[in-house]
Amino acid sequence: MSTAIEPVVVRPSITSARSLWRSWIVYALSSVASRLVGFLMLPIYTRVLSPEEYGIRAMVTVGVDLVGMVCSLGLTTAMIRHYTGDGAEARRHPEAVSTAYATGALVLGGGAALGMLGARWLAMLVLGDAAYAGYLRLGLVSLFFVNTMEIGLAYLRVRQRATTVAFVGLSTLGLTLATNLVLVVWLRQGVAGILYGEIFTFGLFSLILARLTLRDVGVRVSPALARRMIAYGAPLTLMPFAWLLVNRSDGVFLTHHGSLGATGIYALAIQCAQVLLLAVILPFRDAWEPGQFEVARQPDGGRTYQRMFQTFAFTVVIAAFTLAIGAEDVIGVMAAPRFHAAATVVPILLAAHVVMGISLFFNSVLLVKNRTPLLGGVALVTAAVNVAANALLVPRFLAVGAACSRVIALVVMAALTWWIAERLSPQRLDFVAFAKVVALAVAGFGVSRLLPDETLIVSLALKAALVLAVVGLSVVIGAVDRRDVRHLLALLLERLRLQRARPAPGTVR
Repeated sequence: MSTAIEPVVVRPSITSARSLWRSWIVYALSSVASRLVGFLMLPIYTRVLSPEEYGIRAMVTVGVDLVGMVCSLGLTTAMIRHYTGDGAEARRHPEAVSTAYATGALVLGGGAALGMLGARWLAMLVLGDAAYAGYLRLGLVSLFFVNTMEIGLAYLRVRQRATTVAFVGLSTLGLTLATNLVLVVWLRQGVAGILYGEIFTFGLFSLILARLTLRDVGVRVSPALARRMIAYGAPLTLMPFAWLLVNRSDGVFLTHHGSLGATGIYALAIQCAQVLLLAVILPFRDAWEPGQFEVARQPDGGRTYQRMFQTFAFTVVIAAFTLAIGAEDVIGVMAAPRFHAAATVVPILLAAHVVMGISLFFNSVLLVKNRTPLLGGVALVTAAVNVAANALLVPRFLAVGAACSRVIALVVMAALTWWIAERLSPQRLDFVAFAKVVALAVAGFGVSRLLPDETLIVSLALKAALVLAVVGLSVVIGAVDRRDVRHLLALLLERLRLQRARPAPGTVR
């Protein structure tokens, strides 16, 4: 195996705000399309699966994530960091990609095998019954393919191939839906059908991406580089640990203090709130993760950082507000009546996602400065706060207490990370503009609670007008830079025009 490989000298740059916005929009459109299809399937899934089966599926994910958390080693972020170079260095290192693949396959494969051996114990821990061990074993196979696939997707993102990433995401969605229709709806395989479908879909795309990526970068594995990547990424494994507790421990507390049915209804609320995560926050993270290292090298990188923060903060708050006031109407139409209680906690979960999204900017300083152990320490504090909040609130308030526990933990995480980042490298972010749009969104939500009961169309029209009012007032009072709004709208319209201009399949040009 090679230990001294010449890095690539020529490299494109993704340092401008415009480039980051363009990638963000591509990823967001792809995620919106994915979520739209998923929501259209809700009436089918909620009639085929019981709340108990929803609860089982949610808790199987908890068990699988426990294994994935230990075995991830932060390799995706470490690969991006070492591929893009360090400090003022302006060269790319393709051996980082193949080294990440080899290291990830070895660690993930071993972790999945150990997880399968201990599946009965793990099932007792998260589901309270060893009979569910078979579901966990299927989930671990899916975990291996999902995580190795993520390395290939990260390489595409760092090479600015946003359209290709979006195509892969939509393709996996389409194949997942097809397998679910066959295995879950037609053959009535329940939770097992979902897991078998995931194994087939992610296994296929993981192998395709690995082949294409390694053909591009070559198979050059460096043990020395692997050690440096693990040293950088290993502390980051505590971050998924914290997110696992924030995202899943509430389900464990609900299962013990309530029922699997209550957990299933809460899982649906989480799924609805995740529209914000998947349509806004994760697309931005995908664009920002490779870009943050290159922005840091620019002489005017601080200004780009500030502009991106203000634009992102405005966008994520407005999106959360829109989803919060529409959750009751949408769930009422898309889900069976026994799931309608999920609408109560969706706004609280959306607030938690907003806090998590904002913290991406604070994390950037520590990642760029190679201070990943500090992020690991913050993650431990976050996990402890979340468990304590769940233990205190869930027995008294059940789902509402679980959602509030998320908000409390993530606020502590964001505040602590910001405090550390400011001492390493002050960024002078515009929190006044952020506070303005938050205040308007909270006021708008209060107004929406006072609206009279109307038909679905009238209700949605009134709430759409309320969203437009909040957006207009935000621009007027300076919650977002008007120039950035114009740039974002221009990029979005350009992307939509390109979509409409594409010929239909089979059209001769």
